[in-house]
Amino acid sequence: MSSVVGRAFFGREAELAAVAGAVERVPAAGLVVVVVSGEPGIGKSSLLAETCRRLRDRGCAVAVAESDDVSRRIPYAAVVTALRSVGGAGEVRDALEALDLTTAPDATWFGRSCELVARVLTRLAAERPAALVLDDLDQVDDDSLAMLAVVLRRVTAAPLVLIAAARTHHRNPGVEELLDRLERHADVVRVRLEPLSGGDVARIVETVLGAPVDDGLAHEVHVRADGNPFFAVEIARSLRELDLVAVDGDRARLTVSPSAIRLTRREAVLRRVAPLDRDTRAVARAVSIFRRVRLDQIGLLARVASLPEEAVVDAFDGLLRAHIVVRDEDRGYRFSHALVGEALYQEIGPAQRRHLHSLISARLLDDRARGLAVDEMELAWHLAESAPPGDLRAVRVMAQAAAANRTTAPETAAALCARALELLPVAAPERAGLLASQCRALAHASRPGAAIGPGLAALEELPPGPERSRCAVVVLSSMFLVGRFAEALRLADAELGAGAEAPAALHAQRALLLVFTGRHAEALAEVDRIEAMPVTSAAEGVVVFDRLAVITSMLFRHDKTVDYANRALASADGQAVLELQALAVGASTGALAGLVHDASWRLRRAEELRERAGGHAFRGELEMARVALDWFGGEWDACLERVGRAAAELESRQELMMLDGLRAIELEVRTWRGELDVAARLAALAVPGSPNMSRLHALAMAGYLAARGDVEGARAVLVEAVDDDGMTAYSCVLLGRLIELDFSHGRVEEARRTAQHLRVVAADRVAPWTRTTLRRVIGLVEQDVAVLREAVDEARAGGLVFEQARAQLALGLVDRGAVADLLDAYAVFQRVGAHGLRRQAGGRLRDLGAKVPRARGRAAGVLTAAEENVARLVQQGMRNRDIAAALHYSPRTIEVYLSRIYAKLRVSSRLELARVLDGRA
Repeated sequence: MSSVVGRAFFGREAELAAVAGAVERVPAAGLVVVVVSGEPGIGKSSLLAETCRRLRDRGCAVAVAESDDVSRRIPYAAVVTALRSVGGAGEVRDALEALDLTTAPDATWFGRSCELVARVLTRLAAERPAALVLDDLDQVDDDSLAMLAVVLRRVTAAPLVLIAAARTHHRNPGVEELLDRLERHADVVRVRLEPLSGGDVARIVETVLGAPVDDGLAHEVHVRADGNPFFAVEIARSLRELDLVAVDGDRARLTVSPSAIRLTRREAVLRRVAPLDRDTRAVARAVSIFRRVRLDQIGLLARVASLPEEAVVDAFDGLLRAHIVVRDEDRGYRFSHALVGEALYQEIGPAQRRHLHSLISARLLDDRARGLAVDEMELAWHLAESAPPGDLRAVRVMAQAAAANRTTAPETAAALCARALELLPVAAPERAGLLASQCRALAHASRPGAAIGPGLAALEELPPGPERSRCAVVVLSSMFLVGRFAEALRLADAELGAGAEAPAALHAQRALLLVFTGRHAEALAEVDRIEAMPVTSAAEGVVVFDRLAVITSMLFRHDKTVDYANRALASADGQAVLELQALAVGASTGALAGLVHDASWRLRRAEELRERAGGHAFRGELEMARVALDWFGGEWDACLERVGRAAAELESRQELMMLDGLRAIELEVRTWRGELDVAARLAALAVPGSPNMSRLHALAMAGYLAARGDVEGARAVLVEAVDDDGMTAYSCVLLGRLIELDFSHGRVEEARRTAQHLRVVAADRVAPWTRTTLRRVIGLVEQDVAVLREAVDEARAGGLVFEQARAQLALGLVDRGAVADLLDAYAVFQRVGAHGLRRQAGGRLRDLGAKVPRARGRAAGVLTAAEENVARLVQQGMRNRDIAAALHYSPRTIEVYLSRIYAKLRVSSRLELARVLDGRA
């Protein structure tokens, strides 16, 4: 209970209106997220309950999940609870069966479960808006958060509102990551609950006491409760029960001086159970150890309370009658408010709490030994809270629970490993295996940065053998993903130099690191040797050949890249998870090299598999492939939207190489679009550390500097990025940009010399992007129509839509008869928003006497109502932070809106936006 007493609802009219306003946007906007925040007891749950009541009164479907520190330890508890709250329709039963982890799930279960949960939400919103309500978002289990991130992305178009309550100043990285992702593709409204006013607290006290109150009493309760409605209720009740208030005339007043009252917020909560008899209070404390208790656990509750079972039954019923404990559907019984349980739990004292957890875990262990069904996660939690250091039985239970959840709930598995490690002596032989298990769980959860530490610690203790080799490969892969190349190479050299026979996967990982540390010739020499090595499993075959595909792509052997990617897929031997790995790595590798057709079919198959095989792994690779293909394919709106959605997640997971690639592509697109104020923020970021992404960044950075008028700065970036033999990543397209820069600024001879060097460097390279660039710049410098037509054909055959348009523009500048090509280029530039190039193509068409198509905005310049609101506030000179506060959005959501507005109105700055709106007025 907080600000709701009976059916009255006090002091939250403005906040309730803000939530209702967000719900009203759902039919037009699709998914809307409302985050209600505030301190414990401030009224978050009451606000959610009132919102749910009003939505149900309107006939809206509402799925509700309340979480606590017990359910947080149960994988997918929040999702399951929400599903159960909406009844037993066929889709719900199917989803619940899929999430039943008591049987061993197959490799496709996660994706299938996500699809089934998405179907439930879509069905709920089929006729009218629906709501998913998560109370105490901070306590939602990590695996539910990961699943919701996937599911909610799939239902963004549905008229669905997610309403969540979160405690202020309670950091949960999983929650922050979920909200970061949602802000990229949904409206996020933030409602902060502040302390209630004195008048609102007075109304609460009047309801509790059943009479009007005088100003002195109301003020005293308001001050002691700090405007917190839950504590206001408890303090008012305590004052009444202590006979410290009396009705004098028509008003309730204090009977003593305020200075004589010794009553804090915590004491008021504990007084909730003080009037109970000794046995009932003892049972209440015992329930606080369970947090949730079932009726079949009464015997165990009696043991924890040190009371006869008959006395516990009577006391438990007394707690129910006093509304201190309430029924919680099919999950047993819980406290009516979490603060009551927390206060009782803290009252017990740490030593006694540990002893009581020990009693519960001992009983559960005994039940398990007798063959009775025991919730392994519940057992693991009580052991985690009670086991002393060195308790190997507790360690084994937690290790078993972690192993059972490593693929289905990797976040939970990693946390169990961490707690088990705390219990182990430093020199315990089990330590290495637990560290390796924790490393693999974190890597499976796509958290490479976090996986490195336990993996390195495991390698310090693991003996030579398959387990050590598997751990080493995971550590090296994780280091690679976060850009720690030199350190990883030293580790690989140490592992291979230890004398034990190393698997091919370890050799392949080392060869990849050689490329990324600039030792190209050594890496190339290793490729043929590694290819001939035997592989001991399908998993190793996938790892070996996908590493060889990346190596050959970096060294411009793209015919071999495709071959190795195919062999990685064949090595998967029909296993869905391994096929997904091979396809994801092959797609991202090919996409970054501009192998559009090859990468596209791999990405399509990977996405089909991911629907079935899971949502944890290979997110970075798949996002990178999608973004790069949208970039090359001229789907720049989709490209930027994907970058926005993926960047926050990749950053939180420390997948820095993929993140650097996304940012480089975004910088390139923003620059071509003329959105230089947005591009400036990207240009100010640190230069990537990986050799491939640093060169891709150099390509985009040079374009940005040139667009800003800093031609010398652009030249310097390009010259520094390319080595003499042209073996660095993206060397051909970097040289191509240097040639175009020099040629367009009158340095014709320098452009010709560089073009001759490019001919030599690119002579044996087969990638369409390289071949198109070579022919476009050679044709432009030498004014050779035939070569420019070859550039157009190369780009068309390679699926390089934007590069084809650039080649057609170059052809039109040289060949007066290429009007049709200029018109095609003009249309592409208009569609992608490259308005500088569009104007250049239009100018050439006018020079040739051809009709220039009318430039039309991609959305006819029509803004949605929400976009119009944001745009008008920008016109008034407000900053993003101020706009966010005024509209109850986050600053990041305002950035997303501005990107859409700029694209629709074909502007690139706040000043241009204001001018356009001034003109409309």
